[in-house]
Amino acid sequence: MEPVANEIVGMLLSWLPAFLCAVGAAVIPRILKGISNLLRKRVYPHVPRWVCILLDGYEKPVSEIVRCTLLYAVLIALPLPAINTPAYQAVLGKILQVVVVLLVMWGGWRSAPICHLLLSSAENHLDVESNRTMIRFFENVYRALIVLLGIIMALDLLGVPVTGLLTGAGVAGLAVSLAAQSTLSNLIAGVTLVMEHPFGIGDYVVLGSYEGTVEDISFRSTRIRTADNVVITVENSKICSEYIQNVTNRTTRLWQFTIGVTYDTSAETIETLCTDLKALLCKNPHVSRDTIQVMVSEFADSSINIMVRVYVDTLALAQFNELKSQLNLQIMRLMKQDGCAFAFPSASIYLEQT
Repeated sequence: MEPVANEIVGMLLSWLPAFLCAVGAAVIPRILKGISNLLRKRVYPHVPRWVCILLDGYEKPVSEIVRCTLLYAVLIALPLPAINTPAYQAVLGKILQVVVVLLVMWGGWRSAPICHLLLSSAENHLDVESNRTMIRFFENVYRALIVLLGIIMALDLLGVPVTGLLTGAGVAGLAVSLAAQSTLSNLIAGVTLVMEHPFGIGDYVVLGSYEGTVEDISFRSTRIRTADNVVITVENSKICSEYIQNVTNRTTRLWQFTIGVTYDTSAETIETLCTDLKALLCKNPHVSRDTIQVMVSEFADSSINIMVRVYVDTLALAQFNELKSQLNLQIMRLMKQDGCAFAFPSASIYLEQT
């Protein structure tokens, strides 16, 4: 019995390292999480902000690195001669190195808010706090560089000739750049928009025939949510070629329109109409009285045009449209009251008898 007992004890002892490593892989990450929570309460208030960002960013990746390392130790410590060979250990080692590189890259990805901190140091020059667009843009650039660096390091560990790939990528990139000039122009336009920041995320802008709230600015395009809750994507190069109207900080909104009256309307009647129009607009609480302009602007082909130009304090598009509807109905009643008729395109035909 004693040899059998010794054999069982020896077998248990041979499995003990793998078992302890497996237990550590399950328990140690939880211990690290508890230590991280303790650091947040005790240490974070006394260390620089960038340290807190790095600790938060690498909290989960470090825990996973420890877990993967212990699992690697479990596989190495397994007393199985069939798999415990130098080739097997070399393959496991390569896999562990690649996983560690990817986890470190993940930590760098999670630490992207450090860009906000770095740009905030130049706040007086860049006005970062009032423009989140630049922060978002540089975070995207930072994450793209992190991913590229992680992929290069992983390929290098796997034995892939990175130098040759980079050379080939440079040649291919040149060919692609010649075939994708529009994409490059969008990229350059995106950088221009970020650096000059004519508008930022959350601003209400008018771009050509589109207007809405800016939701995102990427390398290639800008997303805008229109007043009817539709998201449109506009290429950055097209935005830079348009007249950009940023109306976020305006306090009033311009309303300009033209009323055409018929040519049989007398000058006195038109003068009375202009006076009544001014009085009508002055009575509305949303109209800025100092900005009211009512004037006879031109003698058109089929009408005498009266131009009305006024600023109102209803900034939201829905409220602005509602105000226009109310005032238009009042103007129609006023036209009827003053004995004026709306003109419409017409033509006169004269027949000459010989």
